[in-house]
Amino acid sequence: MSQGTTKKRWLALQVVALGFAVLTTGCATVEKQLVHASVAEAAKTLRYAYTIDNVLLGSNDIIKRIITGGESYNLTKPVAIGVRGDTLIISDAGSLWHDRGTTISDPVSAIGKAGIRENESGFGSLYKYDLKTGHFEDLPGAGDVIKGEISDIYIAKDMSFYVTDVEAKRVLHFTADGSLIGEYKDGPNISRPIAVTLDDARQELIVADEMYSHIVAFDLKSRAPIYGMGSRGEGPGKFRIITDMIEIPGGFAVSDRIELRVQIFDRKGEYIADFGRGEIMFPTALAIDPDERIYVADKADSTIKVYKVGKLVDVVGRNGYGAGEFRHISDMKVLGNKLFVVDSLNSRIQVFEFVPEAKSVALLN
Repeated sequence: MSQGTTKKRWLALQVVALGFAVLTTGCATVEKQLVHASVAEAAKTLRYAYTIDNVLLGSNDIIKRIITGGESYNLTKPVAIGVRGDTLIISDAGSLWHDRGTTISDPVSAIGKAGIRENESGFGSLYKYDLKTGHFEDLPGAGDVIKGEISDIYIAKDMSFYVTDVEAKRVLHFTADGSLIGEYKDGPNISRPIAVTLDDARQELIVADEMYSHIVAFDLKSRAPIYGMGSRGEGPGKFRIITDMIEIPGGFAVSDRIELRVQIFDRKGEYIADFGRGEIMFPTALAIDPDERIYVADKADSTIKVYKVGKLVDVVGRNGYGAGEFRHISDMKVLGNKLFVVDSLNSRIQVFEFVPEAKSVALLN
């Protein structure tokens, strides 16, 4: 690991002391908490599960790490993730700092200290995290070719993954280990690719562009653009600044931070409906759960607004540092019954479990 690492080695006396503490107090566990939409009201659609912030490099066996020593990495500014199976691909855009030759992550306490200086931006840094084993590794091959901040990551069924390289005006395709396969690029149609997803049935890569305010479908094999959806403007089927796009049953959902709404399109790119006017102030990320509820991250009030068939059914979170509190949600992804929320300015990824719709409705009554 070449970036953002800190090495911790424990003395034998510390091992003994810690072992005694474990034996006398028992193993600590993180108790699941209800996420609160406000001080008085518990969220009806999500339940807090755990947080990913400090990750371990190498073994996930705590006793082995204590005895042999181990490295850890603090997330600094995660901005985008991709999820599939047991794999989480993380883009971390935080600053990297040097402490007398050792590269460390960006702790606030480090600023101004003797011997510590800012080294570089980690815009192109990509990491792979194994949700099952806890193993965390750098993907330097991928990071070396990315030109700027990443806005979205999509992991395909073969575990290769696609990354929106925003500043370079392209989408890059990598193997599971981070080796470059190819790029999807088209100057007249792609200027700031903000979101990407894969239509397996049609063998098409779907890319939403922030600058041109439209969605472009690329042929997966030839990497050539084949058709578009939407255009710049106001009204149904029009966009001004797209912030995210996700695949939903039968089509796509697209958020717009100027129009302040989410639009629904079918597979042909035909406008179906929109929702969120007067409720969504600054949408940044979208997700959909197994019950087809759509989750909209709102930067304006640090909440996640939940919709079912266009109706607001829940508001989750608030600004803050605790469980279920956020400081700029930059991405959200769904894996099974879990929602992964990139809580960027809190330097973490919060993980939630979906409350099934039947139980959610019961809570409403």
